[in-house]
Amino acid sequence: MTTVETTWPLSIWQRQCMGLERAHPGSFTDPLYTISAIVELRGPMDLAVLQRAVNELIRRHEILRTRFVEDAQVVAPRAEAEIVVLDEVDVHFPVYADSPTPLAVTVSRRDPDEHLLSFHLQHLACDPVTLWSALAELGALYHAELGGPAVPPPSAQFGEYVTFEREQQRADEVAARAWWESALGGKAFARVAADDDAPPFEYRDDLLSAEEFTTLAKFGRAHRGTVLTTLATALACAMGPHVSGGDLLFSTIFRKRDRPQWQRMLGPCFAVTLFPVPAPPGRLTSDYSRAVRDVLLRCQRYNRFDLLELHALIPDFVPALNHFIEFLPADRPTGIAFGPVTGHVVTAAGPPTDTPFGLDLRTRDTPTGVVVGHISGCGGGWRESTVRQLWRDVAAQLRDA
Repeated sequence: MTTVETTWPLSIWQRQCMGLERAHPGSFTDPLYTISAIVELRGPMDLAVLQRAVNELIRRHEILRTRFVEDAQVVAPRAEAEIVVLDEVDVHFPVYADSPTPLAVTVSRRDPDEHLLSFHLQHLACDPVTLWSALAELGALYHAELGGPAVPPPSAQFGEYVTFEREQQRADEVAARAWWESALGGKAFARVAADDDAPPFEYRDDLLSAEEFTTLAKFGRAHRGTVLTTLATALACAMGPHVSGGDLLFSTIFRKRDRPQWQRMLGPCFAVTLFPVPAPPGRLTSDYSRAVRDVLLRCQRYNRFDLLELHALIPDFVPALNHFIEFLPADRPTGIAFGPVTGHVVTAAGPPTDTPFGLDLRTRDTPTGVVVGHISGCGGGWRESTVRQLWRDVAAQLRDA
C-alpha cells in the first residue's frame, strides 16, 4: 500500500451523482445516501476481533479508503472505521461523502450471545453487490482473526475498473453517440398531467404475487426478454392512459460486471441511463415486448454516458421528470458466516427517497416469489393511489397475456 494519496477519475455512476449534486445540492452527498443492512448474529462475538476485521477490510480495498470530491476519487493510504456501539441499531446511519472511509459499522448487544450488526456504505462507493460481498468478506476476515483460513486477496481494485470503463467509453464513443442521437433526437419523455395538489409520497409494499411473478417471468422467457424488460413492458402499458406529450418513458440501472475480476469487486459497477421505451399499445403484446427488449439491449451496449452527458449530447432532446425503474436480482445472502457464528440479514435498504426526479419504482423478488417494491413520487402529478392502481393493472395484463 502506498504512503501517499492516489487520485482516480470518477466512474460514470459517480460522475452522474456529482453532476446532479451540483444541480440539487445535498441530494447525493447526504449522509443518509447509503446502502445498508442489519445482520443478526446469534453466538459469542468478540467486538475487538470484529474491529480488527473491519480495519483489515478497509486496508484491502481502495474504495473503502476513498473520499469523493467534485471531479475525482481520492484514495488515502490508510483509514479506519471505529465500530459504534449503540443501544439500538438502525438501517439508516449517516456516512459522509468526504469522510476518510465511506463505511460505517454499528453494533447493538442484546445479550452476551446475541448482537445486531448494522453495515452502511455511502452509495457513491457502493452497489448491492458491494454490500453483500463486503459483508461476506468481513465474516471471512473475522474468522481468519480467530485462526481460520487466510482470505484470498481482492480480485481487483475499483480504480482498475474505472480505467477499464474509460477505455470502453473511448473505444465505442462514435457508435454510442450515433445510436443515442437516433434514439433520443427530437423526442421527449411522456409525462403525467400536472397536479399541484398531488403530494410527495413513499411506500414499501408487495407489488406482485408469486403466481403473477411466475407468469411475468414465463412471458419474458417466451419472448427472449428479461424480468426487467417484461416488467417495463407491462408497466408502460399500464401507464399509457396516464401520460402524454412524448413517447419515451423510463430511466434504469445497468450493472456492468461483465468481466470475471469485477464480479465480487467492491465498488459501484453500474450506471443509470435513459431507457427510451417506445409508446405502448393499449395492452401487453408479444410484438411490444420484443421492441422493448431490443431497445434495452442497445441501451446496455451503448451505456457510455451519464444522464447529464446524454442531455448535453442531444441538443433537441426535451428532458422531463421521467420514471426510474429498477429490478434488483435476488442476491441477498441467506446467511453470512462469522467463523462459528452465522449471521442472518434482518433488513436492508437503500437511501431514504427524497429526490426531485419524478416517479421511482424500485423492485425485487423475494425467496417466496413475491415481488416487493420501494415506490416514491415527488408530487405534482402522480398520486400514490394511482401508482398502486398501476400495479393492479400490471397484474391484470399478466392474467390476460
